[in-house]
Amino acid sequence: MKEYNQYVTAVNKIFDYLSKMKAGWQSIDNINYIENIEEYKQAIIKNADIFKNPVSSENEAVSDSLEVLGND
Repeated sequence: MKEYNQYVTAVNKIFDYLSKMKAGWQSIDNINYIENIEEYKQAIIKNADIFKNPVSSENEAVSDSLEVLGND
């Protein structure tokens, strides 16, 4: 459960910082980048279950619904 609490704390901090940056920035491009990141919030919260219920077997793969972020 320790990992779950650390995960939740980290995610909350990240999205708190993003909301502060979004409120403080005037650049439309930067605001759009933040909004793109915020689209993944629900997927990130959903994946918190991984820490609540660890995978019982090392051979089981956890499907990942997040896309890899690259240099755009």
